[in-house]
Parts: sequence; C-alpha cells; structure tokens
Amino acid sequence: MAKVLMPLAQGFEEIEALAVVDILRRADIEVVLVGLKSGPVIGAHNISIVPDTEIDAVNAGAFDMIVLPGGQPGTDNLNVDPRIHALLTEFTAKDKLIGAICAAPIVLAENGLLCGKKVTCHPTYKDRLNGGIYDGVSPVVIDGTIITSQGSGTAINFGLAIVTILIGRSVSDEISNAMLAQKASSHIWSPHLFNSIIQSLLGALELKDSYTQGQARRVADYCLSIGYKLKLPIIEMRDLYLGAMLHDIGKYNTAEDVLNKPDSLNLREETLTREHTLKGTLFVVGINELSHIGSTILHHHEHWDGTGYPGRLKGEQIPLHARIVSVADAFDAMISNRSYREGLNKEIALRELVKKKNTQFDPFLVDVFIECLNDSPFEMKDFSYYF
Repeated sequence: MAKVLMPLAQGFEEIEALAVVDILRRADIEVVLVGLKSGPVIGAHNISIVPDTEIDAVNAGAFDMIVLPGGQPGTDNLNVDPRIHALLTEFTAKDKLIGAICAAPIVLAENGLLCGKKVTCHPTYKDRLNGGIYDGVSPVVIDGTIITSQGSGTAINFGLAIVTILIGRSVSDEISNAMLAQKASSHIWSPHLFNSIIQSLLGALELKDSYTQGQARRVADYCLSIGYKLKLPIIEMRDLYLGAMLHDIGKYNTAEDVLNKPDSLNLREETLTREHTLKGTLFVVGINELSHIGSTILHHHEHWDGTGYPGRLKGEQIPLHARIVSVADAFDAMISNRSYREGLNKEIALRELVKKKNTQFDPFLVDVFIECLNDSPFEMKDFSYYF
C-alpha cells in the first residue's frame, strides 16, 4: 500500500491538507500527519489537528511521497525548519514523489528543486519559484517527480492527481464520481481526447499500411515496459509513449506499393522508405505538445555502432527514447508476419536482438527488454494516464 507523509506547521491551510488526506484515504493510501513539535497544530482558520506523530520520529524511507500543504504562516513555518528541507533532500535523492500546493512550492524552490521544472502555485508566489517555469492555467502541474497545485480551490484536483499517480486513473475516477467532483475547465481538452487524436492518426496510417495494424500500440507497450524498468519519471514515460506511438507516422506519405511490396526493395524504394523518419519529424515540428518527440521519431533507426540513419549517430549520441524504440520496434518487426516473410518465434527474435548488441542496439537496453519479457509485462490499459 502506498504511504504518504504530510508535515503540518502552525498556520497551515486546512482545506489544502484535509481535502487531500480525505481523498488519499478514500483510495486506501496511508497518510501520516506529522507535527513539527508535540501537541495539536492550529491551522490558518483556527481548526486544531492532532498529528499522528512528530517529525523527529519519521523514517523517510518508509514513505513513497511527501506532500506539503500551503497557507500562511504555515508555509513560512515549514520553510524555516531545516528538518523539512532534510526530508525534501532525502526524497529527491531517492527519486520519490514530492507534492506542494498554494504557497508551499516556495519551500521546494528554497530547496533548489524547481529550477527548470514546470510548476504552479498561488499567483502571489509565482515570483518566488527560483527558476521554476510557472503555469498559471493548470490546476495541477506534474513534472517528473514534482507535483504542484494552485491553491485551496484546486485541492480536490490535487488529491485526485496524486491518487492517479500512486494507484491509477481508474481509482481516481471512481473516487471523483462518488464525490460528484467537478472537473476543472482545463479538462475540456482532456488527456483522453488528446490520446484519441493520436489513435485516430495511427488509424489513418493503418488503413494505408496493413503491416502497421496494432504495431505502434505494441511498440509503445514494449517501450513503457522498458521505461518502467528504468524508473523513468512520469513526464518521460508520457513522452516515450508519444514517440513510440508516432515513430512511423512519416510512412503516411510513402507510396502504398512500396510499403506493401511483397519482395525486397530496390535502392530507390529503400531510399523512399528511409525518408519516413524525416517526414515524421516534420509532421510534429511546430506542434507545441509534440515537437519535443521529434528526436525520437528522427533517430529510431540509428545504430549503436553508427551505421544507422539518418544521422549516423553512435552510442549515447542517439537519444535514449530513440534507442528504446529501436529495440522494441525491431523485436515487433521480427515476430510479425510481413508481405514477404513469416514472423519469427519469440525465442529466435530474442536471439537476433542479442546477436546485434553493440552493433545495431544499445546492449544495456536489450538486456532490460529481455528482463521485461521474462517478467510480467508492464500493462497500461489507459495510456492517456501519461498526459
């Protein structure tokens, strides 16, 4: 069971603490309220809370996440306590989740955790983010292991987002529906809708190239298995998913007779086929929410030894996500039936991957992928969780 630590200082904002605690406990997530000293803690609106324990008794290693409520003077009282900053440092070192709402993100900023991160907070504190990239629109912002929220009015969204990350969207939606929680206006453009658009684009490609039917989804599943093993942050998992789903989108502009040719391609046809990496990259360039995955699309046919295309990149010059897609894509291609050959069985395909370690593929990622297949594959029934 997931376990969350929530420190309370004198003057904390009651809604931001208790709404989140209520939602997490509805999801059967254990929440431990921690006081900075013995006795009750009085909130900003004179509500008295008796914490479960004191901060000096806390073993940070037992928790999956720390959440800081805002409010004043509660936030300032958290910020001046070195024990809070020691906890944040320990959680960061272990890549654990850290949440803060309203004014509390300034505590993370003071600890140097927000530089270059997309974050939100109460608007009155947006100039105190110490290099954080302020988002004044989204009620909840997630960047890597950092989760921030705007204030009291977004506490329910904040709590539901934490449940989604720790347990899954289905549990979060179940709690939301039972509470009759109102969705934030930003959900008009929901993750599900965005994901559906991606699926529709792939559907159009699949109508043209029969081989691609289900291929992108399978490659994405393999890639997320590898990403999960590598413990990639949530935002990276989302971007890996997008890159995997759209890695072959450039084939939409390749002639059908070339895509579905029943025998080997000649030099001209091979050249046309190879152009799909560039065409796919041009497809996403200029789209704010997709342009950053261009490097995955462009370089997923590079080889570890530098003999791939289009850039002849070598080793770790090849972007990590492109290297992951390369392994997953090659495996799926080998086990799939093509117009000119039968698919290989799993064991033979894996032997081919191992044979091409250090030449075509990143050897470490091949080993990780084999581990994924030997374990229970990482299953994600709703990929839009990553948006």
